[in-house]
Amino acid sequence: VCLALTLTGHAQTQVLGGSKASHMVQTPQVKATLSIDAPQGVAAGQTILLGLQLTHQAHWHTYWRNPGDSGLPTELTWKLPTGLTTKPLIWPVPKKIPIGTLANYGYEGSVLLAVPVTANATFKWPAQAPLTLQLKAEWLVCRQECIPQEGQLALNLNASSPLTQQAALFEASRKLYPQTLPQLQKGDQW
Repeated sequence: VCLALTLTGHAQTQVLGGSKASHMVQTPQVKATLSIDAPQGVAAGQTILLGLQLTHQAHWHTYWRNPGDSGLPTELTWKLPTGLTTKPLIWPVPKKIPIGTLANYGYEGSVLLAVPVTANATFKWPAQAPLTLQLKAEWLVCRQECIPQEGQLALNLNASSPLTQQAALFEASRKLYPQTLPQLQKGDQW
């Protein structure tokens, strides 16, 4: 059974990161890292991928969009410059995590939760300051007990040039996306 960490009878959320957000926050249970894959740069008409990589300590896990019998899915709240629009989060296929008689679905080890972001036709790079992409992430990390955690993360981009340092991470994650089954055509056999 998943139990929230309690202090004086009230559930407490571990808030990570200070007033100045970083691209990474870490707890004893999880390291959360904000990454970007922008092969064409961040420019009008382009779609980039932003991702939150959660790296769990051994025996700890976070949850899928449908957590199962207990738990809560990770939530991502973006604060992006005008002209950048997020699409739905791409959830990798989870694993079944049995806890007693409960069946939960989530992630152990490392997982990348990717979000496509589109720059509309009128998007313009800021004239003076870096382009800042901000994320508030909230997750429930569990072993036998559960701890609600949240982190403030940010990327400050100084140029609109291609950003491909994390391309291998995003490509490996694509292999874990759910696959669409082919449609049966009239006359096809089972």
